[in-house]
Amino acid sequence: MERGARVKFKPGSKAQANWRIGDGLAGLVLARYRAPQPGLPERVDVRFGSGITVWGERASEFIELTFEKAQ
Repeated sequence: MERGARVKFKPGSKAQANWRIGDGLAGLVLARYRAPQPGLPERVDVRFGSGITVWGERASEFIELTFEKAQ
């Protein structure tokens, strides 16, 4: 998952419920990174069209929409 990728939450994601993002709503990856401590999961920042930005969520909570890619 790279910066600029279009993503959505995986179906049934608890993170989606926590952030109150609607089903199927796509977002744009702003950044991808790992915390400095070994063994912690990769994180992403994602901006959704609704105006909500999800900061530091686990990348594993998202599905990349491969048919769409922002430039």
